[in-house]
This record gives sequence, structure tokens and C-alpha cells, in this order.
Amino acid sequence: MYNAKFFKDDEFTRVGCTRSDINDESLQRLDRAREIAGVPFRINSAYRSPEWEKSKGRSGSGAHTLGRAFDIACTTSRERYSIVFGALAAGFPRIGIAKTFVHLDDSNLPGPAIWLY
Repeated sequence: MYNAKFFKDDEFTRVGCTRSDINDESLQRLDRAREIAGVPFRINSAYRSPEWEKSKGRSGSGAHTLGRAFDIACTTSRERYSIVFGALAAGFPRIGIAKTFVHLDDSNLPGPAIWLY
């Protein structure tokens, strides 16, 4: 199991999952993105069960259900830029940008893509 430099196990339990739910390659990429960005990443969401996703009207087979997606909190445009810059440099092919978070995923879903919420 990959030992992340910037992310501790309790950061995942805080958002309702465990470290073992997270894909190692994805966590390595997230660690690299955080290093490049040079700003703290506060995880809002990571792994979500297919049942939870379906309860919200989603397919139940998205990147979060694979342990390959992260929603990172952000409150300023400068912070958002740093997160996106780090994510692109680290190789995240799918990025969603919202007012209060940035979604990063390296799933095999269609991409590369950047979208707005």
C-alpha cells in the first residue's frame, strides 16, 4: 500500500471511507499534484459506494466508486488555479471545477476533459 506524503488515513475516514478504498496509483498522483501545487489539499470527498451514488440519482459506477476520484476544497481563484495546475502536471486527465471544490480523477472514463459544475 502506497504511503502518502501529504495525506493521512484519518483524512479518508473523515469523508466516510478508508485508506484501503483508495486506488494506490490515484493516491500517488494526488500526492504529486499536492507537491506541485504547493498549497494544502483538503479532501471533501473520495471513495463513495455504488449504493450511495445511486441514492443520489447517479449511475453508481463513476470514478468515486472506483477509488480514483477526489474532490478538493478551495475557496479562492488562486487556490483553484494551483490545484488545477498541480493536477494537470501530475497527470490527472479528468478535472471538474466548481465554486467550492475541484474534482480530480484518473479513471478510465472518457477524457481527457475539464468541465464546470
